[in-house]
Amino acid sequence: MSVVIDTPYVGQGVGAGTAMVMHGVKVGDVTAIQSLPGGGVRVHADLQKAPTAALTDAVKIDFRPINYFGVTGINLVAETGGQALRDGSRIDTQPTGNYTLQALISRFGSVTDAALTPQLIQVVDRATRYTDALNPLIETMLIAADALAAAQTIPTAQLLTNATGLSVVLPPFTAAATDATDRLDHTGVEDMSEDFFRNRLLKSNDLATYALFDRMGALEGRHMTELLPFLDVTKAMTDILPGLVRPESLQQELVELRTRWEKMYGGTPEQRALQVRVVLDSLPGVAGPLAAIGGP
Repeated sequence: MSVVIDTPYVGQGVGAGTAMVMHGVKVGDVTAIQSLPGGGVRVHADLQKAPTAALTDAVKIDFRPINYFGVTGINLVAETGGQALRDGSRIDTQPTGNYTLQALISRFGSVTDAALTPQLIQVVDRATRYTDALNPLIETMLIAADALAAAQTIPTAQLLTNATGLSVVLPPFTAAATDATDRLDHTGVEDMSEDFFRNRLLKSNDLATYALFDRMGALEGRHMTELLPFLDVTKAMTDILPGLVRPESLQQELVELRTRWEKMYGGTPEQRALQVRVVLDSLPGVAGPLAAIGGP
């Protein structure tokens, strides 16, 4: 059946051959479009009778894409009331909306023209430059994650199982720690601690400071002349250590030294005998300082 639709406007892309759809299914085609003298547009369309049997002249229309390519179509929306459509029916209606792809692009252009001010562009540019500074960090994290994944030999399920086993003991440990803290808090430890620090710890500290270290310093000060030769000899003995300790053979020498120390003691555990033999001639670095202090 052929019908006529009078409307104030049509959407972009509507013309002869435009599909008439209802519930997303094509039910007819536009055959012609003409402008009215008083304004508005008259659309001539052919509709299939079976799919549009429930439509009346109160039907509403809108304009929208009918496929993924954005091709415009006229969508029919059934309304209650009115007379059933028949061949030659005239429909006078106001479109409920223009949802065509062209209208969307036009509105988007209007929005961006008003919203994308130079200030906003500067903010976006600055944010982009700040984000670029994080690229080395992000790249490092990705490389580290990739290296970790490549080196990981234990299945993830096993790791999760291990983590679950460890987490099982956490609640009891937390409960025990909380209980111990609560008991400590309610047993008067504050007074005991204050007494301990004031009457014991501080006094012990004062005793160690003034009775021990002060007297040691006074003793060393009075016998400085006697200590200097000993310090000089000690220095003479330690100065040759860097030359004696050779890094390339230090490991073997330490093993040999430990072996000799073990062999120095002979006998049963109840009767130990110390067997020592010192050959100073083979160690001139030790024989020299000993001779300086009058050793054999």
